[in-house]
Amino acid sequence: MKVKVYLIALCLSFSGLASAQTPVSTATIANPAYVPLAYNQRPSQSASNPGLTTGPAGKPLNSRSYGKSSTQANNSWDVYRTTAVKRTKDITYEDFVFGIYLGTNSTRFAGDELNVGGDLSSRVGYQAGFFARTGGRVYGQLGAEYFASSSNYYIKSYDAGQPVQDRISIQYIQIPAYIGYKLVESDRGVSAVRLQAGVEYANRVNATSGKFQLSNAQIKSGTVNALGQLGFDLGPLLIDLTYHYGFGSAIQETKSPGFAGAQRRVLSASIGVKL
Repeated sequence: MKVKVYLIALCLSFSGLASAQTPVSTATIANPAYVPLAYNQRPSQSASNPGLTTGPAGKPLNSRSYGKSSTQANNSWDVYRTTAVKRTKDITYEDFVFGIYLGTNSTRFAGDELNVGGDLSSRVGYQAGFFARTGGRVYGQLGAEYFASSSNYYIKSYDAGQPVQDRISIQYIQIPAYIGYKLVESDRGVSAVRLQAGVEYANRVNATSGKFQLSNAQIKSGTVNALGQLGFDLGPLLIDLTYHYGFGSAIQETKSPGFAGAQRRVLSASIGVKL
């Protein structure tokens, strides 16, 4: 009886060894990102697209593909394809920008006359403000600024036919609105060369006129100006050059015809930062 048990156990042992040595065939798993190549086989160049290579099955391989030995028994190589990610613009940054700025301006009136020395009458003022910009390459911009302007106004014949020259200084709260276009911009839209056009409403808050003795009532409290601007975005910094063209006279005084052409003509330059 014991001999039979030993024989049965011996037969089962030989059967297990035979099954362990039996080759097991493996099938290649279909995967579009997995392309097997035979050992020492070089990927062939694609005729339709020289920038890509193809494996045995005609599937394109990226130039960043690499070989990796997977099975030493059949000497095969596994080639993996990587996919390049295209850089896109920062949509959040491009959709909305808020900024602050300050700068200087040179202001004169259209009806200014040259003084005795033939000098121009404009003087240097200053401005400070903020803005909000929204859009992409074509965008809209709305802001508010404090604008202090000054001009050495000269009239050859003013009171009793005498020439008068003195400083007229006016301070405004202005609301500029623009439509702009980026002529050139970086990949993310952070840096750009801009061209803008728009209008602004200027509300007078204070004024002084020296020898002209103009009251605040004689200086219009609200005027409208056309705007043209060339701007530069340098990362978070910005530089703007703006021309303000007044449509109506800023002064209502009728004592002298010299004030009849008191439309504002302003050239301003600002530097700011985008937040």
